[in-house]
Amino acid sequence: MDDLTDGELWPVPPAWLMACDRCAQLFQRMIDTREAVTEAELTSPAGVDCDPFDSGLSAQLALGQHMAREHVELLPDFEPACPRCATCREDLGRPAMSDGSVGRAATAAAEHRARHLIVPPVLTERL
Repeated sequence: MDDLTDGELWPVPPAWLMACDRCAQLFQRMIDTREAVTEAELTSPAGVDCDPFDSGLSAQLALGQHMAREHVELLPDFEPACPRCATCREDLGRPAMSDGSVGRAATAAAEHRARHLIVPPVLTERL
């Protein structure tokens, strides 16, 4: 068995996620995609890009976007130790540069907070 750090472990999704049909569908797509890419990586020659269209990331983003749109009140607060959460808080605290900038910052922050529920912490620092 690989020695994974806490930051590399995939979280168990909250119960409310599985109670939403669309969340459950998108979560299953994310898991299936991750498993298919992992299998391809294990069976392909070295140097082969087993996910050239970044379908694994796309599946994660689709679920995070849905959660941010439909379940924002259930998302966790910002993580104090997460650098991306700090950036999101800063973006939300800046004066609006345009009418849509506040909305875009709030959406990006909600999508990031959703990722804390569905991907390992090491992946939340990127998006």
